[in-house]
Amino acid sequence: MPTLAKRVVGALLALLGLVLTVFGLWYAVHLGGSGTATFSTAASGTNPVLVPQTVLNRVDGVVKVTVTPAKGGTVWLAAASPSDAKAVLGKTAHTTVDGVSTRPWELETSTTGTGATPSLAASDVWRNTDTGEGAVSMTIEQANAPETVIAQASKGEIERVDLTWQRKSWFVQSVIAALVGLFLLLSGLSLLWSSRHARPATSSVDPTSDPEVTATDGSAAATTDGSAAATTDGLAQTRAMRRQAAQNPSSTEEENA
Repeated sequence: MPTLAKRVVGALLALLGLVLTVFGLWYAVHLGGSGTATFSTAASGTNPVLVPQTVLNRVDGVVKVTVTPAKGGTVWLAAASPSDAKAVLGKTAHTTVDGVSTRPWELETSTTGTGATPSLAASDVWRNTDTGEGAVSMTIEQANAPETVIAQASKGEIERVDLTWQRKSWFVQSVIAALVGLFLLLSGLSLLWSSRHARPATSSVDPTSDPEVTATDGSAAATTDGSAAATTDGLAQTRAMRRQAAQNPSSTEEENA
């Protein structure tokens, strides 16, 4: 694989792995080993809080609704069919839970209607009710869906509303996502590291294809051959003279005299 392609693929893998790792760890830490997701909303004051079926019946599992009044207050909690709950509230002022947000782990709410809401406990449309001075909880099962929950402060104000879902598979999925992200991150970093230290490819040149190299080699070969031939001829002449001197020593002495 070319170096540039390695760097691009490595960077993409590392980025994707980092995102998966962060999100996986984020969910795993907040969910815990039991896979419990709790979402909360700020104080609604004296307005009743409506938790519709679009939130309660979104997940196929048990959801726990917990309402906490302000110090010294009393809260009333009830479940009913969606149509009955809306009929009782009418156009009076109330706070509706529209959904959940996993970033701050909060409930998304909106306030609609005008005018004070009368006491809702006197109505006979409620399937289940509970009242308490402290935190009051109610478990909603999907077998009774669709179902809506309404909370109202019978004394004081509502300080907090919590919705809790529990599913252990959520924690397992978060851990798997974190591990996959870590693997992709390490793979991407490995590709980036190998591409950074990769040696550039060397081009092999055929010496015979370069005329200058060929000419130089030819000149060197000719010079070498000529020198070798001259040396061989000189040695042959020297040996011949030595043999002649050995055969005619008298002529050698006369030449020396």
